[in-house]
Amino acid sequence: MAKAHPDRPQSVSKRQFLEAAGIVGGASAMLTALDAWGIGFSSSALAPPDLKGRPNNIRVLILGAGLSGLTAAYELGLRGYDCKVLEARSFAGGRCQSARAGFTIEEMDGSTRTCEFDEGLYFNHGAWRLPSYHHAVFHYVRKFDIPMEIMVQENDQGYLQFSNADGPLAGRRLRRREIKADMRGYTAELLAKTVDEGALDSELSRQNKEQLTDYLIREGFLDSRSLSYKGTLHRGLEKFDVMGLTGPNTPSEPLAFKELLESGLGNTFQGVTTIDHPQSMYQPVGGMDQIAKAFERQVGEKITYNAEVQELKQDENCVRVPYRDKAANEMRVAEADYCITTIPLNILSQLETDLSDQTKEAISKPRPSTVGKLALQMNRRFWEEDDNIYGGSSSTGVPGHTIIYPSYGYFNQKGVIQSAYAFGRMATTLGEMSLEEQVEQAIERSEVIHPGQFRKHYDGKAFSVAWHRTKHNEGGWTQWSPRDRQKYLPVLREPQGRVYFSGDYLSGLAGWQVGAIESAWTQIEKVHAVACTA
Repeated sequence: MAKAHPDRPQSVSKRQFLEAAGIVGGASAMLTALDAWGIGFSSSALAPPDLKGRPNNIRVLILGAGLSGLTAAYELGLRGYDCKVLEARSFAGGRCQSARAGFTIEEMDGSTRTCEFDEGLYFNHGAWRLPSYHHAVFHYVRKFDIPMEIMVQENDQGYLQFSNADGPLAGRRLRRREIKADMRGYTAELLAKTVDEGALDSELSRQNKEQLTDYLIREGFLDSRSLSYKGTLHRGLEKFDVMGLTGPNTPSEPLAFKELLESGLGNTFQGVTTIDHPQSMYQPVGGMDQIAKAFERQVGEKITYNAEVQELKQDENCVRVPYRDKAANEMRVAEADYCITTIPLNILSQLETDLSDQTKEAISKPRPSTVGKLALQMNRRFWEEDDNIYGGSSSTGVPGHTIIYPSYGYFNQKGVIQSAYAFGRMATTLGEMSLEEQVEQAIERSEVIHPGQFRKHYDGKAFSVAWHRTKHNEGGWTQWSPRDRQKYLPVLREPQGRVYFSGDYLSGLAGWQVGAIESAWTQIEKVHAVACTA
């Protein structure tokens, strides 16, 4: 019996499908699937709510200076609320972080890791890409005048080299465009010939058949007479001479259709990219943390840094939050009329609170995702100079290992390549390795795609993060089971006394900045409705 191939469609349970969707496409892919089953929740708001009326001396305490907390502080501050933000770290942004020279991350065991990249180089080890339909994020990009640039998500110049594929294509390095062109060409040929032989006469009129055939000829680069796919220069050129002095440019030879099918490589792409991972995405110039820094410039005076929340208590008059001032090593207490907590649920569940049993149960239900990333600094941009790759990615098919090329600093001498993006068990294994071991593994795997280049041009500077081991996070995005999402999210979306919850985990786009921002918009509207009638 032929062995199962990781890229071939197989019969899977709904749970397995969701886990696979989360690994391949991130949290939003999984939530898109949930939405399709009527389980998810997402919004498409273009601007924050229009809050009528102004409060009178209302204090709001916000726990956490991630994007959700920053949004709440900014919007409520505009409307006259007295806001105070407690942030456990020495900087704002939550998971909206960029590692650059001097940046330090702290793990749960107290160990630290400091980035040593050269000046001007950085790595978005948290949030790292924005699709165009994340309107809430772009609302603040425009409002705060944050410079943006293209982030290349899909690049057909990237390579696939799957050693575990079946057949003659196993271990062969191929451009994505070669695989795409050949698979589309062969499938277009089959359908065109099927139409020509009359198999669809009962479904299509003569005019429809002609129109479909014309489309297939263009789509598959077919010979208009034989309706056969014989390759195309658009899959790549064997010989390329700009001046044409050595004769016409020669297209490379197409791969055999049966070998493509046998290898499973043809199942690694789709004709149309998903809405949340289009070919072109966006990123702030200088790093994703520029979004957080823009908020910080607006509300920085409201933030108390190094403030580690210990408890969350409330009565009929106010909310009281004891916290440890880490800089002074002293205990302090913050009080307010209302509280918006953006603390990750897995951490909030560990704190002493007087929330209801139902609320505590809701907080304890989701689990944090296990996520790890690694980036290496290279002293030469060989992927650009030697392989004509500008942005996008290459893959060996090894779970957790993807070569992601930087979409900034083109044509410079040095660059930072993301060399691992691991989830689940792969992330756990990656996080247990030393940085040196992670680097060695990444180089060994990446050399398959760029022989002799990674080891030769690695600059000795790397940075990695294991979000499940990172202090004040202890995980990546929040993962709900469909049943728990349906049962417990309604609890957390409503105020529990004077306490409100906000964060991307409340949205249908967990793990994305837009979910954090829009959740804040929904919650400040609820705070305002109560505060203005109290």
